[in-house]
Amino acid sequence: MKTIYSFLILISIYLIVQGISLKIGLNFIPKISSGEIPPAVQEPEKAETSGEIFLYILFITLIFIFLLKLNLGIIIKILMSFAMFTGISITFWSFFPFPFWIALSVLFYLIFILKRENIVISNLALILTIAGIGGYLGASLHFIPSLLLLLILSAYDIIAVFGTKHMVTLATEAKDKIPMFSVPIKERFLGIGTGDLAIPSMFTVSILQDFSFLHSLFTIFGGLIGLISLFLFILKKERVTLPALPPITIGLFLGFLLGFILL
Repeated sequence: MKTIYSFLILISIYLIVQGISLKIGLNFIPKISSGEIPPAVQEPEKAETSGEIFLYILFITLIFIFLLKLNLGIIIKILMSFAMFTGISITFWSFFPFPFWIALSVLFYLIFILKRENIVISNLALILTIAGIGGYLGASLHFIPSLLLLLILSAYDIIAVFGTKHMVTLATEAKDKIPMFSVPIKERFLGIGTGDLAIPSMFTVSILQDFSFLHSLFTIFGGLIGLISLFLFILKKERVTLPALPPITIGLFLGFLLGFILL
């Protein structure tokens, strides 16, 4: 596949996830504020909440590694299937009334199960999953805890890939159990972890809590520059595993800072 097509696929996945997440955030933020919908976290305004979420993510990661050691990958598949159905349901829930969102969630999830080997179907299912989870979490968190979580996970991503390397092990040994975005590049595929797009979408949605829609847009396009920079670097490398979240985070922060200055 020509590089330009790979480039367009990557950009499309990122922007569609961000666009759906923003729409979910705009739908959910007033409903969460009014108490109509419960927030995803108990104390959305406290900075300590970011630490609690990180510990939860770390705990799940350790559980996955433990299950792999025991050759219990089937449990990982079950947990990931539940997470995907939940994310897809949140997305349809934010756009359609009951019972249509339930029917659409079940229908689309069944299509994914039957056609999971199809890259387009798999990527689309992940888009709906990540947009739902990122949008709901972002609508539940205020700016400061969301920013702290973004920074913590970016640092953790570097340590997990270059330090302990357990994230590389997890990505390699559980590649058929933990779905990833797939972007074809020539004769290979670029795999992008779901967290690499879920966390940025969470952050851009959380900006809506304390700033304007335009601030979120500036931030989104800043993150896109970070993702593009990573893509261009990877094109020159063969079989390299790099943490995607740090360059995206740098772009997000610079985009937000530019919007903060100009707006």
